[in-house]
Order: sequence, then structure tokens, then C-alpha cells
Amino acid sequence: MAAIAVNSIIIILELIGCCISIIGTRGSSLIYYTVLSNLLGLVSSCCYVVSALRGEIPRWVTMLRYCSAVCLTVTFLVVIFVLVPMALPYGTAGDILYKGAQIYHHILCPILTFVSFVFLEGGEKLSAVHILIAAAPTLAYAVVTIILNLLKVIHGPYPFLHVYEQPWFMSVIWFTVIVGSSAGIAAVCRVLRDKFI
Repeated sequence: MAAIAVNSIIIILELIGCCISIIGTRGSSLIYYTVLSNLLGLVSSCCYVVSALRGEIPRWVTMLRYCSAVCLTVTFLVVIFVLVPMALPYGTAGDILYKGAQIYHHILCPILTFVSFVFLEGGEKLSAVHILIAAAPTLAYAVVTIILNLLKVIHGPYPFLHVYEQPWFMSVIWFTVIVGSSAGIAAVCRVLRDKFI
């Protein structure tokens, strides 16, 4: 019941955040990893609540929740340790943390999703292979956006994706750190979750 309650709260917060970010930008915000990861969180929470009310959580729902927990944790950590420090000299750190949809997408939903998946939802234990699956969305986003930046189809949308405004090796470092962190977060989620099942 606690997991159903928390996921219901997540659904409400995600709907508010997505309405602000997507409708407010006429869909242009869909280029952001943050928005995509929160949409995944919204869908996975909806699937979880429906499945839990039916009395059975299918493996694919658990995997969807796992992927969303990893993606949203990546979002939270990138915001706290990368984007906020970059914004501090310009006085815009507060905007990144709580302006508009940010309070939902950068803070509340990532924290609630992590707590719910790791400590409340239960289900089948995860294997090492699942770590790779949970990190796959981040890898896919990184590859696609870097290619689109190289082709000059898009610019960014994050500073560390500006491939023509930084040395090539910095792009490699950012790619390695963020995708590697995604796999690390997936591993931590798996270990912690398995202790609480």
C-alpha cells in the first residue's frame, strides 16, 4: 500500500511537471533527458499502480520501474553535481532547482522514485544483466544526442553536449562519466533493493 501511495503521488507530480514543461514549451522540451526520464517515470508509475491494484507486478513493470529509477537518479545527480555548479557563477542555480517544472523533474520525482523502487516496491530480484538494461536508456540518449550535435541538427541541449565548443576528449570524458555513472547507479539500486525485498 505504501508503494501504491507513493507512486500515486509521483503520478500527480509528474503530470504537473510534464504539463508545465511540455505544454509551456510546445513540445520543444522533449529534447531534454530530464523530460524524457520523467515521462518514463510517469508511465512506469502508472503501470506499477495498475498492476499492484490487480495484485501482481509483472517482470516488465519491474524493469520499467528500474529503468526509470536509474534515469531519474542520473537526472538528480547531474543537476546537483554538474548543472548547479555551472549555474552558480551566473546566479541561476535556483532556477535549475525549483523554477517551474524543475522542482518536480529535478528534485521531488527523482527522490520519490528512488525511494519507492529501492525500499517499497519489492518484486523479483534483479540480475547483473538487468544493470545493463537499466543503463541502456542513458546510453541511447547520449549516443543519439551526440550524433545530432555532430551533424548540427541540434545544439546541446546540455553544455557538456556542445561537441564543437569543447575539446573532443572532453566530450569523451563526459560521455564516459555520465554513461558509466548510469551503470553504477543501476548497480547500487540493484544491491540496495535486493536487501529490502
